[in-house]
Amino acid sequence: MNEENIREKLSKTLSEDPSNYSKILELSSKLASFDKDNVRFSVDAGVIDRLGTELVARQETAVSELVKNSYDADARIVTLKFEDSDSIGGTLVIDDDGLGMTKEQLVNGFMRISSTDKLRNPLSERYNRKRSGQKGIGRFAVQRLGEKLTITTQTKESEKALELTIEWKKYKGDIDLVNITNKIISVEKQKEEGTTLKIDSLRDRWSQAAIKRIYRYVSAIIQPFPLSELKEENDNDSEEIEEKDLIDPGFKTIFKKVEDSNEIIIADESKMIYDHALAEIEGWIGSNGLGIYSIVSERLNLEEYGEIGNDPDDNSIPFSELKKVRFKAYYYIYNVGLIPKMHETSIKKLSKTSGGIRLYRNGFRVLPYGEPGNDWLKLDLSMTKRSLLPSHNNYNFFGFVEISDKDKTFNETSSREGLVENEALIQLQNFVYRTILSGIIKIAEVRNVKIVSGQKKDGKVWEKIEVRIKDIAHTLEALDFELEKEEGNIQVKRKRRKKIQKLKKDIEKVAELQKEETSKMIKEKSMLRVLSSVGITIGQFIHEVRDYVINMESDVKFLLEKLRSDAVLTERLLILDKNITTFKSYTSYFDNVISQNVVRELIPIEIQNRAEYFWKSIHGDAIKSDITFNIPTRNGAYLYTRPMHPSEWSSILFNLYTNAKKAIKRTKGSGEIKIECGLENNSIFLEFSDTGDGISEENEEKIFEEFFTTTSPNTLDEIDESNEITGTGLGLKIVKDIVSNYRGSIQVVSAKEGFNTCIRIEVPQATDKELDDYGL
Repeated sequence: MNEENIREKLSKTLSEDPSNYSKILELSSKLASFDKDNVRFSVDAGVIDRLGTELVARQETAVSELVKNSYDADARIVTLKFEDSDSIGGTLVIDDDGLGMTKEQLVNGFMRISSTDKLRNPLSERYNRKRSGQKGIGRFAVQRLGEKLTITTQTKESEKALELTIEWKKYKGDIDLVNITNKIISVEKQKEEGTTLKIDSLRDRWSQAAIKRIYRYVSAIIQPFPLSELKEENDNDSEEIEEKDLIDPGFKTIFKKVEDSNEIIIADESKMIYDHALAEIEGWIGSNGLGIYSIVSERLNLEEYGEIGNDPDDNSIPFSELKKVRFKAYYYIYNVGLIPKMHETSIKKLSKTSGGIRLYRNGFRVLPYGEPGNDWLKLDLSMTKRSLLPSHNNYNFFGFVEISDKDKTFNETSSREGLVENEALIQLQNFVYRTILSGIIKIAEVRNVKIVSGQKKDGKVWEKIEVRIKDIAHTLEALDFELEKEEGNIQVKRKRRKKIQKLKKDIEKVAELQKEETSKMIKEKSMLRVLSSVGITIGQFIHEVRDYVINMESDVKFLLEKLRSDAVLTERLLILDKNITTFKSYTSYFDNVISQNVVRELIPIEIQNRAEYFWKSIHGDAIKSDITFNIPTRNGAYLYTRPMHPSEWSSILFNLYTNAKKAIKRTKGSGEIKIECGLENNSIFLEFSDTGDGISEENEEKIFEEFFTTTSPNTLDEIDESNEITGTGLGLKIVKDIVSNYRGSIQVVSAKEGFNTCIRIEVPQATDKELDDYGL
């Protein structure tokens, strides 16, 4: 079709069918191709498929990105329902109660590739959440998951909902992206606000284990306890709170699977967290002002109720300032076999960031109570004093306190950080603290655990004792407040205040000294871990060296016997030269590891460079072992981790390599290893994949436990007879300890296409200040 024909058709369409925008756009694009003086970029529709595959390689990553999009949309609850997902071709429905999208947001946000909305607006509209989804990856995550997408979305202000259907098979190569259309229609609203994604013809199977992995993957943004009750709708006396001032009520996810028309909950906070609590401790204020509590534990067959008064020595004295107060705490004890191993690791990890007791007032979160490092109930302090021995640190609990405060007994400070330190807050702290410790003591009695030092044993049973639980020691500010109410002349009060101010300064000095000592201890602990990791590395190295030495001895013997055969001699000399070259690169790698330990300084590590150096040293051994091991793949630039010790990554990579090598050898065939590095959500990641015999679901958590191994020999004779690398069961445990020490994570994730195992490590990205400090 020539230029004249196209002009004629375009003119006819504009006059006879002006609403046919697709035809007009198609003809305009064709007409533009005749512009000889100017050229324009065009986009092949196949880019959608390629980007979906390259940006979102794993199915769990794809779903987690969509969950994060619900979080970014200020949803409080998102439900994921997998239907007929045991085989390829099922359906996934993701439903949230977020803000929803207007037509403009749908067109210029979701349908616009490389939208800059999250860059321009890094905080969410309603709750000021720091947006966690990757910029613009959501649409590709959907394409990665299934062949068809139906979006139904509505905002609070809209009268109708919008429905958009996209069939990804349209996006094939050799078609201009701009010429593919997707119809948006108006339908009746399904709910007040929110978005529903229906993804048909799923490209992957979804087992229960894979669904649980998504929950763990997004656990960083999940609030691990129920949402606080919202304010009553008819509460006319309550103050109006502008939307910008709303405090985030939290975010919950529920994962369901439909089997034989029955909905089964696979993962939510109950199944993944609460159901594994040793006990639930609950307390509330009765109509008489006394505290009432319950301690319930199905595992211990315990159900007990009691009362607590404002005076530790007299339970009949009511809490004068407390009225509508209720709290609940889920109690966990780690490392003693009370939590299933497959859940204990994730619960314990979550407790470090989300453990403790959070506080809600009139349905909204009050910060900083329950944040990491906040000890408003003095549980960590009590544990440090060791006056009560059973575990009761903040990370032993997931819980919340709810206050209905219409009379404004509790008021926020002027900075809006916390509540004013008054009698009501002091009574609240004492009520919750003493109730929790009463529960801990009762649980310890039932478990026959020692409660206090000096307690005697009667045979195998600890003697019964009465423990008086004191009120929490007042802060200096609260003490000053109490003393100010006492009688006394101005001079006495002035002297007392000077003493309190001096005491404050002394405490600050002690805290500073304690901080310095803690820093020293952390450094020493880090060095001990480095040395232990080097020891493991050397142990693995010895096994590897023996294999090379045997080969070289065999070659030398052969040369002595066949010295007169020039052709054979030349061939064997070449093999010997190759073995020696590989051996030298192998030993130089470990020589460098040992040399690094002379330096104590931690520095940011460019993970791709470190991985490539490892590959350069080791790929010769991989070839000898019939393993394809190409240069590591880089996904991003400037991949610097937070300051670490260089030899730690040497240990990490070598442990992963030897484990992969053993797994491939068990398949009795050739294999492949792949390393990928990149940046995701302010974390540097490294994924180590192999085609070995895989890791069973029940061992995914166990492999990171000390002394767990599948390759240890039974006798010393077996060690001497075997030429294989044997397992100590410490390698991956040390790797996990290294990673955890830097607030990172390591886990088994779904394998990439063509591989059977993938281990993913994430470490926080170096800050700009850290890079500046090291001149990087």
